[in-house]
Amino acid sequence: MAEARVGIKVADDQQTVTIDIGPIEGPSAPVALDLEQLTKLIKLLGQARSSMVVGTRKQSLDGQTVETVFSPPWYIQLAQIEGSLLAFDHPSYGPIAYAIPRGDVARIVEVLSAHLTLPEASKAKPN
Repeated sequence: MAEARVGIKVADDQQTVTIDIGPIEGPSAPVALDLEQLTKLIKLLGQARSSMVVGTRKQSLDGQTVETVFSPPWYIQLAQIEGSLLAFDHPSYGPIAYAIPRGDVARIVEVLSAHLTLPEASKAKPN
């Protein structure tokens, strides 16, 4: 596959974004998207990525540096599965929800309960 040049620029009024994709050398066709269109594109790209990783081994996140969102709006409820549903609004990806099986819920509660027994630390933001 040929290498591509990708550029993204948010308009000064923050109402649109222009995406410019093209070959490293040669012309491209910039496309302007509003927030709704950009959110739909992010969702479609996520679905495409999801299809690409089907069948690959899931890597542990233990010890990994991951993008951290500080204090997003969130929501939790019992899920239609035997577990819970956790949703939050990620500033980069929009609303995201996870169906968490009951066994994982128990592990999360155990870890968070242990966290609450620790003395309150400084107000530093996470990584």
